[in-house]
Amino acid sequence: PFADEDYDERKGTLRDWGRQERERNPSFTLRKHAREHAELVEARRLYKESGVLKKGFELDESKGTIQRRPDGDGGALKGRNENKAVASDESEHGRETVRHLTLHSRCLVQPGSRRGEIAFIGRIDELGGGGQWVGVILDEPVGKTDGTVRSSGVRYFVAPGPKRGGFFRGKNVESGDFPEVDILADLEDSEDEL
Repeated sequence: PFADEDYDERKGTLRDWGRQERERNPSFTLRKHAREHAELVEARRLYKESGVLKKGFELDESKGTIQRRPDGDGGALKGRNENKAVASDESEHGRETVRHLTLHSRCLVQPGSRRGEIAFIGRIDELGGGGQWVGVILDEPVGKTDGTVRSSGVRYFVAPGPKRGGFFRGKNVESGDFPEVDILADLEDSEDEL
């Protein structure tokens, strides 16, 4: 164990690094740095999974990495990705992609032919990518949420368990006559079993 004074004098510690950062930038705090780093990690994950840049970030094509926009205004994206962001919000994921869906109707979600009930239709800015999302309560625990967006903690619908819900794009959801599957229906009737 170190005394506080001894730890303060050591080089290469987190405290030392924080002190150096504050010398360069007097408004630096570890809390702010941790939040910004978490946002950057989330923006990189979103781009890797969907090819969509989160608002306030840009692709550095020379390095092939995602970074926070220098102006930090969170405005429109520049360069070739500007069209991609606009397209994803207005046409690829726009209102017309969910017009065929209605709340509380049964549905089939692809991939995986997952069945469930539509519990939410609308924008979820925290998910990134813009446009419309469909919240589905799934019949089986094969989802990724309980109706809550993990990054913000905002609940958009209530699913009966932690993996019984999911947020999907309208193009992946088909509304129709998709009753819950009765897993016992395929069993033969038997006089040996009641």
